Amino acid sequence: MPLDAPERQQEVFAAVLHVLAEVGYARFNMDLVASRARASKASLYQRWPSKARLITDALKANLPELPQPDEGTFAEDVRRILVAWGEPMPFDTAGIFLGLLEGSRQDADLAYLREKHIDRAYTLHLQVAVDRAKARGELPGDLDAGILITALISTFVLRSEEQDVVGGIVDGLLRPLIGTFRTK
Repeated sequence: MPLDAPERQQEVFAAVLHVLAEVGYARFNMDLVASRARASKASLYQRWPSKARLITDALKANLPELPQPDEGTFAEDVRRILVAWGEPMPFDTAGIFLGLLEGSRQDADLAYLREKHIDRAYTLHLQVAVDRAKARGELPGDLDAGILITALISTFVLRSEEQDVVGGIVDGLLRPLIGTFRTK
């Protein structure tokens, strides 16, 4: 089956994400993907000229559908977004994110592609939630949304194996902080 077939592409993309999560970016290579996906290395390079582009396409094809909730509070909006991130995925999310971070430090092309195609898909919903919370007076207007969003994503990724990471972030971190920042 040719690599253009959607089913075949998904097989390749699944192999890409499993390899990235297992070996990281530095040891990731087309040979490992070709072996796992039962494809030729030449056909992979013909379609994807670099490992950064292959990884980015694999991630784009497997982005979860994220809600844009409006639950009336920042904490509940964040809860809904994080729950969507935590939906069962067939991939090691923490391993993938760590591989991306490692690779982004080494490969400017990956850093650019990750920021353009992947980061925005995850941060956009949180940015909207932060903006709404600021408008409602739940968060101070001068709060650095980028730092807050990075903290939420980092905490989620690094603790994603914990039993109730979403509850810990929302109820153990955000709710107490929001209570101290409420301006209304």
